[in-house]
Amino acid sequence: MRNSILLFFILVITQIGFSQGIERKVLRGKIVADSLEVENLTVYNITSNVGAITDVDGKFSINARATDTLFIQGLSYDSKRYVLTDKDFWLPVLEIKLHVKITELNEIIITPYTLTGDLKEDTKRIQVYGEGFSKIDMRIKHYEDDVRMGTPINTASPNVFAPTGVNLLGIVVGIANLVGIKGNPKSNSERVFEERRIRDLQSKSFSKHMLERFSHNFFIETLKIKNEDIPMFMSFAELNVYELSPLLKAENELKLIEYLINKSAEFKLQKEKE
Repeated sequence: MRNSILLFFILVITQIGFSQGIERKVLRGKIVADSLEVENLTVYNITSNVGAITDVDGKFSINARATDTLFIQGLSYDSKRYVLTDKDFWLPVLEIKLHVKITELNEIIITPYTLTGDLKEDTKRIQVYGEGFSKIDMRIKHYEDDVRMGTPINTASPNVFAPTGVNLLGIVVGIANLVGIKGNPKSNSERVFEERRIRDLQSKSFSKHMLERFSHNFFIETLKIKNEDIPMFMSFAELNVYELSPLLKAENELKLIEYLINKSAEFKLQKEKE
C-alpha cells in the first residue's frame, strides 16, 4: 500500500514538472523609457528563478508562461513587477514601460543676508555686536623706541574697533564703493556688464573683430578694397574700444557698415593721392 502511494506521488510530481517545462516558452519583450539608456537592465522571472539582461535597444528574451511574475530593475529606474497574462504571449514583442527614478535634492535654505545693492536695506541686515569687541585682547607689543617717543599710534589695530566708535555706515559705504554698489542696482548691473564687455572687446584687435563679423568677400566686393590692401585698410579704419563698442551691438549693425563704407571711400581717396 505504501509503495502504491509513493509511486502515485512520484508520478504526480513528474507530471507537474513535465507539464511546467512544456508550458513555459520564450517570451520576447522590450523595456521602454523616455530619453535614458535601457541597456543592461535586469529582467528576472521570480516564479521560475531565471533571468535575462536587456540589450542596447532594451530587448530581452526569457522563458515564461502566464501568471509568472517578472521583476525589472535598473539603477536609473523605479523597480517594477509585471504579472504575465495569456495576451502577452500573443504579441510579437511585449513592451514594458519603466518610470525614471526621481532623486530628491536636499532642502536649500535661503538666508536674508544676501546683499541687494540697497545700502540702507543691507545695513539693517548686518548684525552688530555691542560687547564683543571690548573683550578682544589685541596684545599690542610696545618696543623701547616707541616708549621713549610716548604712547605709540597702533596703525594695525585702530580705535575704530572699539564698540562705541564703530562707524558702521561708513564701513559699508566704503566697501560698497570698492565693489561698485550704488543706490540703483539696475544701473550698477548695467555698468558692470558694460565694463566686462569692454574688457572682452580689448582681448581682440579691431581687424579680428571685423573679419569675424564680415566675410572676406564683403571687403573686396562691397567696399572695393583690394585683397593686398585689406590689412592697411584695417589700420586706417581702426577705432578705439570705446568707439567700437556701440557699433558692435546688433542694433547698430547698419551704422557699422555705413562707417566702413565711408572709411573705405576715404582710404581709396588717400591711395589715389599717394
